[in-house]
Amino acid sequence: MSLIDMGFSGSQFTWKRGKTESTFVAKRLDRVLCCATSRLKWQEARVSHLPFLASDHAPLYLQLTPGVQGNACRRPFRFEAAWLQHREFQDLLKASWDREIDTREAIMRLGLKLRKWNKEVFGNVQKKKETLVMEIKGVQELIEQNPTDELLEKEGELLKEFERVLEQEELIWFQK
Repeated sequence: MSLIDMGFSGSQFTWKRGKTESTFVAKRLDRVLCCATSRLKWQEARVSHLPFLASDHAPLYLQLTPGVQGNACRRPFRFEAAWLQHREFQDLLKASWDREIDTREAIMRLGLKLRKWNKEVFGNVQKKKETLVMEIKGVQELIEQNPTDELLEKEGELLKEFERVLEQEELIWFQK
């Protein structure tokens, strides 16, 4: 039985090392292979090289069938433990608490302010993550063409920010 390389979309490289122009090396080491029978069964299958995020190897994404989008549903307000990590949260809490009103009223007011703050300041962690992945992908595409020290440094900064967002996301999932 012979195997077929399924091809790919995305970066031409799946492995890299080096943090400076002089030490940077990148190659396509990883591939998705299948037999002819499988390729005929899943003719719509696609392989994507995703951005390098937490490893020196890029994740490979195999999608057997085109994706189906679901409807987003509204969920009730819920305190998010990840807010506690945000530098502005404590100030918002102090500014929102009024000792001259009863506790129930203060909690309701705080909830309204937190809802607004979550949307405007804290933001949607999933959207931040997606935006960062796209930025990282863009920088990595530029690095693929011309790996400069500035681009490699920018990639490092974006990856650190991505780690911070992943920690926020982990707190949110842990709370659920």
